[in-house]
Amino acid sequence: MMVSGGSKPMAGRTKVFIVGIIAAFVALQAVYPAAALDKINASYGSISGSMAQTWVAKEARLFEKYGLDLNLVYISGGPRSVMSLIGGSVQFVNHSGMPALEAYQRGADTALIASPNNRLEHSLVVQKNITSIEQLRGKVLGMSTAASLTDILLREGLRLNNISEKEVTIIPVGDLGARLSGLQTGRVHGVIIAGIQTVTAAKMGYKTLIDYSKLPLEIAGSGILVRRSYVNKNPDITLRFLKAWIEGLYLFRAKPDFALATLRKYVANNDPEALNAIYNFYKERLMTRPTPTARVAKSMHYLLSRSSPEVAGVNPEGFIEARFVQELESSGFFDEMNRQYGK
Repeated sequence: MMVSGGSKPMAGRTKVFIVGIIAAFVALQAVYPAAALDKINASYGSISGSMAQTWVAKEARLFEKYGLDLNLVYISGGPRSVMSLIGGSVQFVNHSGMPALEAYQRGADTALIASPNNRLEHSLVVQKNITSIEQLRGKVLGMSTAASLTDILLREGLRLNNISEKEVTIIPVGDLGARLSGLQTGRVHGVIIAGIQTVTAAKMGYKTLIDYSKLPLEIAGSGILVRRSYVNKNPDITLRFLKAWIEGLYLFRAKPDFALATLRKYVANNDPEALNAIYNFYKERLMTRPTPTARVAKSMHYLLSRSSPEVAGVNPEGFIEARFVQELESSGFFDEMNRQYGK
């Protein structure tokens, strides 16, 4: 009886002790979350399938998987995207490398750390009554904003087709939707567009006069742009961002249903034919091992030097920062992605 009577107070004290421990643990969890996410801001610069890996990674919550709370915003146009990057509003930009390279050549610490697509996807589409390059003389042509990628490419495409930019009038029209609208209203005779708008323009009967994918040009069309000062201070966050973003590339290729649903949301188009055309186009173009190269930087530098001769003497190779992708490769990350999703 004495033993039995003595065990009840002991059991009670043990229960109280355990409850106290649990309460303390819960309190600590409230003060120190077990898996606090690092907050970062990123932007994408075009309503184009070339941005699909960023959208897929966001929709599949891959950034959370790697410990990041990502605020993703759309910033139209290269100059505005680079200004946001340099100003610190965003830490990672998914955009063409051209504007950031020009900023680098003018003294900014911008860098390209990943590039999954080095081929151009742009087209110059024109009014239905224009049937030849020669007929462009005297016409009004539209691009997004002054000094943007579309501005530089439009002028170079004309030059490669023996049309001087002085023989046409080039005006800023706005984003992809605004450029197509300008073509419809007759404000412009031709516009440089890309992505879904190329498919849409063809369906509306507009003619592609210059297919930029067939020109001898190479650029980082959908790279990840950063400031060196940021990635040097935050190498772990940079690697985790790239892991999520690159897994988005693998997921885009391996899960077409999920990819198509994501495209439908971000390009705001419900046409199955158009969505499938975009998916198939970028599935072939987007490389899952997006190592940036000096060759592509030199090609972009050539284009920039034609429009901005003052930057011609700057070595573009310093713009390339391949160490993060290389570190992922040496760590076996790509092997793991291949096992999980297939090559």
